[in-house]
Amino acid sequence: MERYKILKELGDGTCGSVYKAWDKRTGEIVAVKKMKRKFYFWEEHTKLRELKALCKLNHPNIIKLKDVVRENNELFFIFEYMDYNLYQIMRDRQRPFSEEEIRNFMSQVLHGLNHMHRNGYFHRDLKPVNNSRPSFLEENLLVTNDILKIADFGLAREVSSTGPYTEYVSTRWYRAPEVLLQSSSYTPAVDMWAAGAILAELFTLSPIFPGKSEIDQLCKICHILGMPDLTIFPEGTNTSRLLGIFSYEEISAANLSDIIPNASSEAIDLILVGWVPYPLRDPLELKLSNIGAKPNLELNLWDFGPDPEDCFLGLTLAVKPSASNLGLGMAFPVPDPVSLQHLGLVGDIG
Repeated sequence: MERYKILKELGDGTCGSVYKAWDKRTGEIVAVKKMKRKFYFWEEHTKLRELKALCKLNHPNIIKLKDVVRENNELFFIFEYMDYNLYQIMRDRQRPFSEEEIRNFMSQVLHGLNHMHRNGYFHRDLKPVNNSRPSFLEENLLVTNDILKIADFGLAREVSSTGPYTEYVSTRWYRAPEVLLQSSSYTPAVDMWAAGAILAELFTLSPIFPGKSEIDQLCKICHILGMPDLTIFPEGTNTSRLLGIFSYEEISAANLSDIIPNASSEAIDLILVGWVPYPLRDPLELKLSNIGAKPNLELNLWDFGPDPEDCFLGLTLAVKPSASNLGLGMAFPVPDPVSLQHLGLVGDIG
């Protein structure tokens, strides 16, 4: 590690500490993540999911891993340095973001998710802020000069992997209902739920579902999105948590435009993209057909790259083509994909 001069500590977490450092060879400022666990053999670190994901994901909106150093049985990840996390930018705002600014941030989030999911990974912990202690180490939406990058792949899993998955994933405020209901077979749709919650927060500058516990979290979700159909959830989901909420009152969906009055109707539709109904049919079937009078649930984003076939971000976002009966959470209205074009995030819809 003689190549890097440590300048200051940026954060300390359960798995490691992150430092701001100077690369003596290139003159660049970098972020150094020092793992707390000891690695006595070089082969040990190659099995880390975080490292596997970072080595495979190369995209302008995903944090770049520049180097890996093992020295004296200690492991260091060398990342490009980012000035802020998204929470810091929201916290320091004196006025709400314009829709153009929000469009810029969310377009980058969706570009990064598209690349991640299509290359076989889902994040599981997407959030702008850690509830208790924001730091470079624990935040995973990092920003420099309005360029946003997704970071912190410590909880990432392969799309092709099979459950049971860890029950506790993602900071509570951005946790999808299927995770709150203790499902062990959730899908990459949990990232889309978090993206919808983040988009809403960019408009309001405060979390849309700030639950104080998992039950309170479910209660806040239901008071905004209404009471779900309990029959939609996959086997093994703990729906008794919802029964406790509904035994006291009948819950109807709120008007999201009243809660986020500064959001356009197109933005409201985009927020709801992350909160799609369950179950979806085979993703390939969705791509080839329309479902009655409902819109095609796969949205083609032609502006993602030169090849239209490689440029889609569907609501089934890179779920295995053979997967069916996906547990995507609550049953809510499907937004009209045509309206998403007006927000500037969606090109022609095929």
